[in-house]
Amino acid sequence: MNSASEHGGRRRRSHASQADPDATDATPVGDVPDPTGADDPAAAPTPVVPRARRADGGRGGRGNRGGRKGKRTGHGKPRRFRKLKITALVMSLVLVAIGITGFVVYQKLNGNIKHSKLNTSDVEVPKEAPDEFGRTPINILMIGSDGRNDPTDCKLGGACDGGAPRADVQMLLHVSADRSNASVISIPRDTRVPIPSCTDPKTKQKFPATNALINESLGRGGPGCVVGTWQQLTKIHIDHFMMVTFSGVVSMADAVGGVKVCVLSNIQDERVEYVNGERHVVGSHLKLTAGEHEIQGEDALKWLRTRHAFEDGSDVGRAHAQHMYLNSMVRTLKAKSTITNPVKLFKVAEAATKALTVDDGLGGIPKLTSLATTLNKVPTNRITMTTMPHDPDPQAPEAHLVPSAGAETLFKLVRADVPFDKNGPPPGSETPPPTTEAPPAPPTVDKAAIRVSVVNATTGTSRADAVAAALVAQGFTKATKESTTARRQTSSVIYPAKDQEQAQAVADALGLPATALSSQPNATHVTVQLGTDWGTGTTYKGAKPTTSKPPTTPPPPPAGELPKDSRALNASDESACMKVYTEAKDRNGKPIYTW
Repeated sequence: MNSASEHGGRRRRSHASQADPDATDATPVGDVPDPTGADDPAAAPTPVVPRARRADGGRGGRGNRGGRKGKRTGHGKPRRFRKLKITALVMSLVLVAIGITGFVVYQKLNGNIKHSKLNTSDVEVPKEAPDEFGRTPINILMIGSDGRNDPTDCKLGGACDGGAPRADVQMLLHVSADRSNASVISIPRDTRVPIPSCTDPKTKQKFPATNALINESLGRGGPGCVVGTWQQLTKIHIDHFMMVTFSGVVSMADAVGGVKVCVLSNIQDERVEYVNGERHVVGSHLKLTAGEHEIQGEDALKWLRTRHAFEDGSDVGRAHAQHMYLNSMVRTLKAKSTITNPVKLFKVAEAATKALTVDDGLGGIPKLTSLATTLNKVPTNRITMTTMPHDPDPQAPEAHLVPSAGAETLFKLVRADVPFDKNGPPPGSETPPPTTEAPPAPPTVDKAAIRVSVVNATTGTSRADAVAAALVAQGFTKATKESTTARRQTSSVIYPAKDQEQAQAVADALGLPATALSSQPNATHVTVQLGTDWGTGTTYKGAKPTTSKPPTTPPPPPAGELPKDSRALNASDESACMKVYTEAKDRNGKPIYTW
C-alpha cells in the first residue's frame, strides 16, 4: 500500500529519491558561552605547602624569642605575612591555569565551527536604515539540513542516497533594532518559490534560476543559496545564517536537557510503505502517550522530524510542533539560567559549535557569544513564532504550497521592524538608550580668515553687495562682491574640498541648506552664488513651494496585527498542545498514527 492511500486525508507528494519522504527538522541553538568562564575556579585543587625544615633538622618558622614562640618566622616576619604570600602564590597559579585553560577552550570551540559564504546567489537586498538612535535589526536564517552522507546522520535519518542535501527546516529569526522583541517566520519545505541563480562556493558549479520547492535551494549552492532565495522572496536583508544536521540536533538537545512538549492524543509516527514490493516501516518513530512529556536527545529529534502524524499530515503541522519545542526550550534555558551559568553553557556551546555551520561573518566565538547574550535579553513574552501564510500550489494542489497574500503582510512587518506581539510599550514612548559619551563639540572656524566671494546670478541689482555686507557684519571680514554675468536658478556655495568646514559656516550664516553646498575641484575659495530662488533679503528663505504633493509612504501595520493563518505562538504560552492526525487509516480501517 502506498502512503497516499493510507492517509485517507490530504495527500502529500513524496520525493522519489528516497523511501522516506520525511526530512530532518533541525533548528540550531544560537546560545554560545563566554569561553573564558568555562572552568570553575572553585574546583581547582589547593596545593599543600609543607613547612620547610632547618638545616639542623628542626622546623623552620619559629623564632628564638621564647616569649613570642611560634608568632614569627625564622626571618623575623610574622607568620600571617607568610600565609598571605602562600595564598597569593596559589591564587596566581589558579589564575594562570584558568587563563591557559580558557585559551584552550576558546581555541577548541572556535575550531569546532564550520563556515560558508553568506550569499551565493545574484540577489542583493540592502540592509535596513538605522533607527533614530543608530540601531539596526538582526535577521538570522536558521536552516535544518537533511544531509545524510555522515554515518551518524544516516543512522538517525534513514535513507542515505548520497544526493544533494535539502533545507527541510527554514526559519527567519528577526531581532528588533532595540533588541526588545524577536519574531520568527517558518516556511514549510513543500512551498514552491522562485530560486535565483546560485554558485556553489566549493565546486564553483553555477545553477540557473528555477521555480521549485524551497528545500531544494540548499543543494543549488549551499546555505548561501537558501539566503538568496529568502531575500528574493521576502525583500528582507539576511545578516547571518546557522545550519545544523540530524546529529547536531541530538547532541544539542542532550546538552540542553529535558524540554516539555504536549500531545492531545496518543501518537506513534510509523507507517508502512512498499518500495519495489518490499515492506518498509518509515516515519520519525516518535511514540508518546497523550499529555505532557519531557524529551531530549533522539526523542527531541523524533519530535522535530515528525510530519505525517501531526494535524493534517502536512509539513505545516510539523512547523507548528517545532515552534512548540523551541518556545519550550527558551523557557527551559531561562528557567535554568543556562545562558548565565558558565559550566552549564559550556556543554551547550561545545555541542552547538560542533553541530553548526555559520556564515563567515558569524564564524567566531566572540560574535556568537555576543549574539547569545543579545537573545537572552529578549523577554519570553516578546518572542513570537509564525508560519508563512500559504495557498495550495496550482501545479500540485494536494502536494505543494505557494505564498499567499498574507505572507507579504508578515514580510512587511519584518521590513518595518514592527513587533509580532502586543506586549511592548505604547508607540512613541521609547527613551533614547543611555550613553556616557559627551556630544561632539561644534567645530571652531575663524570667520575672519575665510575668503568669500558673493556672486549675483540673478537679474536683480545690488544683491551681491547686500549679502556680502551681511557676511562682514557676522565676522566674515574678507567677504566681497564679485561681478559676473552667470545666471543660476538655485543658490549655492561652491568650495574646494579642503574648505568644507568654512563653506558650511558660510552657509549656516546665510541660512542656506546643506544641499546648497557643492565641492568642485577647480574652486580656489568659498563662493556664494545667489540664484533666482533667493530674490530678496540677506537670509535665504527657501524656494517657493510647488503645488504638487510629494508621494506619501503608507504607515506600517500596527504591532501584533498578524494574518489569521500565520498560526502565531508566543513563547510565554505554556498551554500549547499538538493535535494528532487521527483521520489517516490503514487497509484495515485502523488509525495509523494513534491507538
